[in-house]
Amino acid sequence: MDKLTTSSCTGSQWGARFFLIAGCFMFINVALLWIRMFTNYQLSILWPAIPAVTAFSFSVLGLFKLYPLARVETPLTAKSGLGFVFLAGISLSVVIVWIFALSVFGDGIPQPGPQGLLISIVLFMLAMVLAFVSNAVAFLKHKVRKIGYLLTAPVAMWALMLVVGVLQGMERGLSLDYYTNVVHAIAFLGLGYALRPTKKH
Repeated sequence: MDKLTTSSCTGSQWGARFFLIAGCFMFINVALLWIRMFTNYQLSILWPAIPAVTAFSFSVLGLFKLYPLARVETPLTAKSGLGFVFLAGISLSVVIVWIFALSVFGDGIPQPGPQGLLISIVLFMLAMVLAFVSNAVAFLKHKVRKIGYLLTAPVAMWALMLVVGVLQGMERGLSLDYYTNVVHAIAFLGLGYALRPTKKH
């Protein structure tokens, strides 16, 4: 069965809302990135960073809300996914505090960014990849394949960024967000739609 019933997805409404909000903020991020890239308008990198961080924050909350659903048939996989969600949340918090400190007490985010900040971002990406993979496996085993497939889309994009980062440097890998964040936005919105409980008649 590829649909969630109301009784089997308690709490998924909040997960759906979190992913929908994440998708909307990610599209804002993409719009600002493209304005910065394709126009002569001088836009600080801070402006697209704010909606991106907000989008990923809500996606972490969305993943957290998936745990009660994922543990139904694959409790061990779901628990590992939950652990990676917490690691992603911690590393993302470090990134948020770092960006805030640079913006308020410094001269903004330098280009290229500080090595520690880049490492924190990469750690967040690794944790998110593993969190999404764990949840994708859980939902594919649970035969909720639509959600499982949607969870693999961000994984593919982060994997691409990590491979490019290893081969050509972290700065080059992270610069792919001009394009990969489009896929993230679509996947988040798709998850928000798919997680909506269906009413039983």
